[in-house]
Amino acid sequence: MARLIPSFMDDLTPPGERDVFNMLTAGPEDWVALHSLDLAPWNRGLRTEIDFVVIIPEIGIVCIEVKSHNAISFSDDRWSPPEIKRSPFKQASDGRHTFYRRLRDIAPQFRNVPTVHCCVFPNASFDLAPNLSVQSWELMDARIFRAFARGADFCADLKARMVLSIKSEETLQQLGVPLSKAQIEVIVTSCLPVQKFRPSARVEIQRREQEIERLLRDQQKPILQLAALNDRVIVSGAAGTGKTLIAMEVARRAAESGRRVGLICFNQLVGDWMRRKIEGDTTPWPNLVVGRAIRILADMTGVTIPKDPTPQFWAQELSDRIEERLTDPELKSAAAFDYLVVDEAQDLLARPRLWECMTHFLDRGVSNGRFCLFGDFENQVISDRGTMARSLAALQSAAAPTQYRLSENCRNYRIVGDSAVRLSGFENPVYSGYLRPGGGMQNYDIFFYGDEREQLEKLAQWLREFRAQGYAPSDITVLSFRSSDDCAAAKLAKAGISIRPAWQCSSNSPSFTSVQAFKGLENKIIMLTDVALGDADFQRHLFYTGMTRASESVRVLCDRRSQKTLIGWLSEKVEND
Repeated sequence: MARLIPSFMDDLTPPGERDVFNMLTAGPEDWVALHSLDLAPWNRGLRTEIDFVVIIPEIGIVCIEVKSHNAISFSDDRWSPPEIKRSPFKQASDGRHTFYRRLRDIAPQFRNVPTVHCCVFPNASFDLAPNLSVQSWELMDARIFRAFARGADFCADLKARMVLSIKSEETLQQLGVPLSKAQIEVIVTSCLPVQKFRPSARVEIQRREQEIERLLRDQQKPILQLAALNDRVIVSGAAGTGKTLIAMEVARRAAESGRRVGLICFNQLVGDWMRRKIEGDTTPWPNLVVGRAIRILADMTGVTIPKDPTPQFWAQELSDRIEERLTDPELKSAAAFDYLVVDEAQDLLARPRLWECMTHFLDRGVSNGRFCLFGDFENQVISDRGTMARSLAALQSAAAPTQYRLSENCRNYRIVGDSAVRLSGFENPVYSGYLRPGGGMQNYDIFFYGDEREQLEKLAQWLREFRAQGYAPSDITVLSFRSSDDCAAAKLAKAGISIRPAWQCSSNSPSFTSVQAFKGLENKIIMLTDVALGDADFQRHLFYTGMTRASESVRVLCDRRSQKTLIGWLSEKVEND
């Protein structure tokens, strides 16, 4: 009896795959068949699932695509039934090549093992006319499949088809020596991390769910239920209300159900952080694509990003190239998401072209698709507020989403949160309360510097003081009102002080970047530098965004020429309270 992994079929398995599974059980005991491998993480994030990967020691490896439909046809450049959006033969071929590349990369000793593919239609007859792209041995339809009296006959026929495939391709060679048990085990181990979610992972999932229950406040927990019961949800909330944590959990739970899920944001640092957190989960998520929206779009559409892209490339050229690819129905099918989770959604909505490109890959579109958007649509709109508001209104009109508002601050001490709100100049109440009501003057300080030398000296002093208090270097982030290249922290780095750009992951030194680039993230200690007030409305939003990144303490370095303005901002809110 062949070894099948997993050794059972769950209730969601299509009937055709169940029939093939039963046939494979009759294979020789040295055969290994892996069911339902999702290779999306290694194929530019595209939908790349292989129904069966069968390892036959004396022949090689075959990737099998199974279609369970009772009738399958192709005419006028379309497949029928309509749920077949891609050619099964191309799907099988793409899966095979992606699998081979992945195996070759992680286990190069198997680069000469012949890997082929075939399609099985257990319930549909399909006449394969002579053509240049698909060979007769690549298809086993219902007339052939149902003629097998025993599973052993099916396995013998599968071997014969593999031999024909190997002989027909010049790049493949027959195995000289059968694969050993040890070699097969290495291949199996290499495949296991990309298997789809299985019930055996339930214990770990329950542990994570219990941890989430402990972390989430009563105000936040209903969102998980709303997302489970409603196809389209928009969650609004100010900085520090827990949006990113909930967004990640919503994405995980959607992936557990077998959906292909996109967890995206606009900000590069947030996208990289979410991806690292998801990749660090004990349970693998091959059907969960995580990261920065613009990078995911480029990867899925095959658009190459230059080594040193210009601002014009990000602003115009990339969108142009992506849109050129959107007319390819094969690409749309392979890249489509069943469920889309967006963090910091206001940043994408403020960029309509990018938002439209992203939603092009949402199955059934914005009006009928499934999504959950998280954003601060009032307080953290650093880009074009008017464009964002129009995009949000259009989305609400087209999709009629369920809406929920978060108002309790879960990140900041009250003194930090209140100071951020005062400096922002927001008229409406931002927070209904604080999870962390404590804190004192030691958690918040402003220093007014007379010149650049004085600012650098004070910044270096604060860095030393927090290190002396026991904070790890990675607990400290310096955020500038200027660009990262021209900020105070960059000048300290050039002078030999141990401090690094935030995109260079390291635990050995504090990090620095601009306020805009760090939006959506947090750290224990936040230092705001290069504060020289110009555009009042823009600068006030930067204060709010920057200060609310701190889970413990904030330090602000402000140009002395802006002292009167800053003190006025702080006092005007107090007078109105």
